[in-house]
Amino acid sequence: MTARQGSQRPELALAGTSVFIAIEQDRAFTDPPPLNVAVSVVTVGELRLGVLAASDGSTRAQRLETLSRVESLDPLPIDSRVAHAWATLRLALRDQGKRMPLNDSWIAATAIANGIPVVSQDADYDEVPGLEVVRV
Repeated sequence: MTARQGSQRPELALAGTSVFIAIEQDRAFTDPPPLNVAVSVVTVGELRLGVLAASDGSTRAQRLETLSRVESLDPLPIDSRVAHAWATLRLALRDQGKRMPLNDSWIAATAIANGIPVVSQDADYDEVPGLEVVRV
């Protein structure tokens, strides 16, 4: 993993699910995210699960608004390049004795296959070889 700080913002990056949840919950960013972000279909699935699992109408409405904004970004698909990057990543992590949440590994593989960094507020991507991470 390589990290970018401050003014070294990439032109385009893949926003992890934590970025959209942070916006939804009005959590502060330590650094501003890149102006242009892409999103994985995995993030769309995670956010849709949040809508379905909401315990009340107000939460559901807020999550649905976030989901609608994210879906408008034209999510990047899981294709054969992403599948190859994912399998390679999972094997590398296994060989290093490291674990990573399954959905995060698909998001990381999407970023790797598309040659763009991932933007996140959490540490799930910190151990991914060959992935550039922008912490916000």
